[in-house]
Amino acid sequence: MKNITKLLVLFISVFTLLSCNNSKEKYSKVKKSKVQKVSNTHKIVLDDFIDANDYTYIKVTEKGKTYWMAITKMPVKKGETYYYDDGMVMKNFKSKSLNKTFESIIFLDKIRTTMEPQIKNVESPHANSPKKKDKIKIAKIEQPVGGTSLEQLLSNKESFAGKTILIKGKVLKVNNAIMDRNWVHIADGTGFKDIIDLGITTLDTVKVGDVVTFKGKIALNKDFGYGYIYPILMEKATLIK
Repeated sequence: MKNITKLLVLFISVFTLLSCNNSKEKYSKVKKSKVQKVSNTHKIVLDDFIDANDYTYIKVTEKGKTYWMAITKMPVKKGETYYYDDGMVMKNFKSKSLNKTFESIIFLDKIRTTMEPQIKNVESPHANSPKKKDKIKIAKIEQPVGGTSLEQLLSNKESFAGKTILIKGKVLKVNNAIMDRNWVHIADGTGFKDIIDLGITTLDTVKVGDVVTFKGKIALNKDFGYGYIYPILMEKATLIK
């Protein structure tokens, strides 16, 4: 849910954001006109901030213009100067945690205190971000009766397109309340061609490290616009308890 420079808000990252209401609210469609990319290095002064769940909302000023941003939770100070390079603008974004609608807000992973960008791998909160087997080790998790392993799914994904399946795995990453849904990545200790995790969208809430079972429909080449395409994604998944 690593390329924040390619996020699609945080959006499609991310990288994001608040805890999703667990009620059976409907998934909403985000119009492409609501999302636009911003880039280049920006110098900002932090005027105010609000911590909410895993994220920090910051009010900043840049060249006399004041606006809001949402970043992964980090310590910040009022009056300090910060920098960032890329982000995504979301129009008319409603924050459930703050009970506030932002006419315009920029989503990104981090801001920094120096002009020079930090060299690191970052990730879009929405990106289907496979991890190399040599970088992460997950013990094999047995699938429930009727379940499908990641190896079975990824090695023959075309045959699963449009089908609803059951899959069990360990939660590697969570990004909540983006586009009115939560974005989860799970792994079951199997995989195919170095891809060992699956991106899932859901209204249910889970935590990193949980072993969970989801039931949902498989979509291939899901296109959210702006070049953000998921080769494979489980959509509108339900947590099986």
